[in-house]
Amino acid sequence: MEAKPKVGSIYRQELYEGEAEDWAEVLSLKESVSVPFGAFQNCQRTREWTPLEPGKEGNKFYAPGVGFIMDIHAKGEAKKLELINITTR
Repeated sequence: MEAKPKVGSIYRQELYEGEAEDWAEVLSLKESVSVPFGAFQNCQRTREWTPLEPGKEGNKFYAPGVGFIMDIHAKGEAKKLELINITTR
């Protein structure tokens, strides 16, 4: 994730040729998202993909002050991951 994201920005998330070649595009910075842990405003939404798995694509959501809260696979295998709890020490 970029430190200062802008809508439309496309960036490489990781690169290990043939193993991890992940990309992301910032789609929105103003999403409202509810997950079992809570409801969040002004979330960042990204579209994420890798050329190593053509036809698979996901949308991830990041909440300010929390980080990753939800992942929805938009293309390919149907899957949804949601934040349910945070434990601090």
